[in-house]
Amino acid sequence: MRKIYSTNSDTAVVLDANRTNNQLATILKMPNNMFLKNSSLFSFGNGIAQHSNLHKKSTVKYENVRFADILYELNQYLIMDKSGTFKLYGSANELLQSVANSQMFTTDKKNLLFLNIKEGTINKVARIDSDKKVILFETQKEITQMLLPPSGKDLILCITDPKTRKLQLVFIDTQYGKQTILSDIEPQKADFVEVSPVKDGKAYFITFASRRKPTKENFLDIWYGRDNNLGSKQAGLTDYIYYLWSKDTNRTYQLPNTYPIYSNIDSERYVLAFNPLEEFKNLTLHPFLNLKIYDTLRGTFTEIFHQVTKDIVHSSDGRFIIALNPKDQKWNLYQVEIDRHIIIDNQRLQNPTFSEDFKNILFESSNDVYIFDIKSQTLFPAGISKEREARILNAERRTTNPVFGFKMNMFSSKRPLLIRTVNKISNSSTYSSFYKAKIKTVIPTTKNRIKDIKYDQDLKNLVTIEENYNMAPKIFSSKAGSKKKIEIFTTKDKTGQTLKQEIIQYKNSLGIPLKGVLYYPTGYDQSKKYPMVVYIYQIKSTQSNFYSLPANEPTGVNRRTLLEHGYFVYEPDIVFDGGGPGLAALDCINSALDALSTYTAINKNKIGLTGHSLGGYETNFIATHSDRFAAFIAGAGYSDITSRYFSYDYHEQKPNHTRFETGQYEMNKPFSEDKQLYLKNSPINYVEMVKAPVLIWNGVKDDIVPAEQAMEFFMGLKRNNLPTIALFYQQREHDLGWNTKESMDMNRRSLEWWDYFLKNKTNIPWIEKEIKRDAT
Repeated sequence: MRKIYSTNSDTAVVLDANRTNNQLATILKMPNNMFLKNSSLFSFGNGIAQHSNLHKKSTVKYENVRFADILYELNQYLIMDKSGTFKLYGSANELLQSVANSQMFTTDKKNLLFLNIKEGTINKVARIDSDKKVILFETQKEITQMLLPPSGKDLILCITDPKTRKLQLVFIDTQYGKQTILSDIEPQKADFVEVSPVKDGKAYFITFASRRKPTKENFLDIWYGRDNNLGSKQAGLTDYIYYLWSKDTNRTYQLPNTYPIYSNIDSERYVLAFNPLEEFKNLTLHPFLNLKIYDTLRGTFTEIFHQVTKDIVHSSDGRFIIALNPKDQKWNLYQVEIDRHIIIDNQRLQNPTFSEDFKNILFESSNDVYIFDIKSQTLFPAGISKEREARILNAERRTTNPVFGFKMNMFSSKRPLLIRTVNKISNSSTYSSFYKAKIKTVIPTTKNRIKDIKYDQDLKNLVTIEENYNMAPKIFSSKAGSKKKIEIFTTKDKTGQTLKQEIIQYKNSLGIPLKGVLYYPTGYDQSKKYPMVVYIYQIKSTQSNFYSLPANEPTGVNRRTLLEHGYFVYEPDIVFDGGGPGLAALDCINSALDALSTYTAINKNKIGLTGHSLGGYETNFIATHSDRFAAFIAGAGYSDITSRYFSYDYHEQKPNHTRFETGQYEMNKPFSEDKQLYLKNSPINYVEMVKAPVLIWNGVKDDIVPAEQAMEFFMGLKRNNLPTIALFYQQREHDLGWNTKESMDMNRRSLEWWDYFLKNKTNIPWIEKEIKRDAT
């Protein structure tokens, strides 16, 4: 496990899973840690490496390390030093191989190891075993990549001609050493090449990519209204050439340039094809896609989906593809070989996962796991939970197109599935196994947050990290279904154990039930009154079992610090309702505060409001419409959503109106259809109505919420002679980073701001320079 402190996270601890607080080893400043088969530990990073025999409690350290890795099945570890000397060691730290002039290596981390060696002008590739070195390939050209797919059947070399800079691929059979240079693929002048295995190496999907850098115009930069690829002005363009090579038949298919993008679906015959700009009108965050199947044998295209988005999943053999229709929210299953569509008539299903035998599809949902029988076309609940959100944790999920988010999701019917279900009302979770239609409890229902979980294939032995708002992280070892568990590590935090929390129930004006989490100050005395800080974003109650450590948060807000300095902290839920995000947030906050009307320990005259990003926008808006707060802190929040609507988003590299119409702000209408909706929800339009001091902060390099938005609100307050201070962090972006000098500064200033306005503290010069108008 890794320890995370308020100032660093460079310490790892090895624990005995069968005993309480039995630390076997401590690893410093080596972030990469891997067990060998004999349970010894190999660690490396920051130029050093270490092999630890946990049974003998002995260690061997190495310096000047460039790269390192392990061969798990062989109980071996390997190190390449900064001088290019490669060394292979056995489990007793005995030196098995030493090779000079090493350039790079690749390994499957199990038992296969290949090394690139340069001798004079000759580049060699060798297979390295504990007792021998076998040369497999030699060339006078550069070897720029060595790839070893998960199957380990082929070693793939990318060879670059130093004169022409053209790339060529060489495939080497790892069992027999046979070399294959694809004669049908001419060397390509490309920036990089990607090789994706199909069906564990029966075929390969090959992509050569050439980047065209954006043109920097010193005199004139022209923008066209019909250009749906404005992002290319910032990111440039990439041209692709695609091939599908069948290893069994040694046949290569070059995919036609009819479409600019092709995507692998793990089929030896079929691939997806589409033009991402065909339907992209900059109205949605992700482009609508018209997907075609290209048949490499027949050379034909068939459209299979019209205007779908990124929710596209295929089976592990490419026979099935399923996509979500964004209009009716129904899944459309396409059977590639027989050209058949099946519509799954349920709007609550998420994240489809195919069974290994392709008979069923499992869906996650907010109400149980659902099973779709492909042959009978029937959908039924698994019966794991009712009215509980269900997620499958141990399915195999692989992204096959990172740019567009296409995935291969598969589960094995030969092993139990691990299902987590969450009761959103109580914020409790249960872990169950699902195997051969039988359900067994793995971890009984708990209100603790299970931050991480590790398990064996049969789900019989588990290790969990658990925490709660008043319980520092603990590590438990347990047997499936048993209520008994061994606490193998405990984080000491006596103050945290005394924390008190209360869940507040309320409804907004539309009657939607919501929750707010009220945290009591440490050392709470019911005879006293305390100030309160309200921290907002959207749904916060799902984090009611998160542990909080005093730290310099990237957002400048740390709950634990506030509690230990005598503040209530209130984190209420906010939902948007179609009337605009600002007015909806104001409505929810008013209801949330009304729910505390009988809490006499809260000083209602000393309440502060804060938020970051969307929460910063909400804070800005509420500041212009409420007299219930004594001070505000708004971090990186919009002040003028109308101007941002008509702007270019340099972070997402697209016009910004998608963020408001169909994105996080849920306006659901363009500005042209309801101008008042946007105007009524823009804080800057009501800036003169602010009733309390506002502290504004922004990173100058923020390309999500540009600092101009903070400056605009600051100038609006200044023009109306209202008390405000703006902090512009010159080197920071959307947040301030963990424990950076900027986050340390902001966390200090935010606490001083609350102390000044909510506790009546004085003699804080940077604040009094603004509040005391006669100060110099």
